[in-house]
Amino acid sequence: MSIRRRTAYRRRAEDQRLRFNENGTFQISVFSDLHFAEDDEEDNKTTGVMRSVLSSEEAQLVVLNGDLISGEATQSSNSSLYVDRVVAPLVDYDLPWASTYGNHDSELNLDPEEMFRRETQYRNSLTQRKVLDSAAGITNYYLPIFPHEVSNDSIPVFILWFFDSQGGHYPLTENNDGKAIERQNWVDDTVIEWFVRANANLTSTYGQTIPSLAFVHIPVHAMRAFQKTGVSPTSEPGINGERVQHQGYKPDSDYHYQDFPFINALLNTTGLAATFSGHDHDNDWYGWHYAR
Repeated sequence: MSIRRRTAYRRRAEDQRLRFNENGTFQISVFSDLHFAEDDEEDNKTTGVMRSVLSSEEAQLVVLNGDLISGEATQSSNSSLYVDRVVAPLVDYDLPWASTYGNHDSELNLDPEEMFRRETQYRNSLTQRKVLDSAAGITNYYLPIFPHEVSNDSIPVFILWFFDSQGGHYPLTENNDGKAIERQNWVDDTVIEWFVRANANLTSTYGQTIPSLAFVHIPVHAMRAFQKTGVSPTSEPGINGERVQHQGYKPDSDYHYQDFPFINALLNTTGLAATFSGHDHDNDWYGWHYAR
């Protein structure tokens, strides 16, 4: 950790605003599907990888894009404490971070509400909750990124959107057979309404469209549709090792297009440059999808 970076972060923490570098860049490091709690040795290896990445990159923000913890491997008495292990490298490097929660972050013994309370105790955490509806999940919010020389009337250069795609099981809740109860695995309509309204308000407030990125743990059906057309190692380089399990997907069950309202909202957001997801561990490629 250099003195320069530590000092810069203290200035950022005072006004809680993310800023571009002097050279006009902003670097984000994304970690997805860390799955802490499954095995201590594997957790230590994961921490080592995180430290290696953060020591070699000049990240200004870290995004934890879902499945921070494997809730099915925890006990209710200590489940949220795994948050401390997840964020330890970020705290040591004094880096700000923002999370989305994934399907494994809500299980019988792991309550995402407790995760959120634990995570937001850290001053470095920028994770928020902007939609309070009980069906919305938790991590629905946005973060503006401002120019390097920021003032009270500065216009954001970029907006980062974060969405909770839910999934997993309701915490501390069993059915009559003593089994965990599944949650919906797509972005809820209440979140979409908030997103459309909040984006329109930003455009109105600043008098212009602000470019943006979106982060969500479970990919949308459009990514599965693109995969089915054939992911080319030339034009879409990366790993294509498993079937995309999109929002609303459930093995041996009909798909009812539950995520189409979210897809349409994304496609109709002027200035949205890309959407990042995790969930499918053996996939790491990009593709294009256009509004029709």
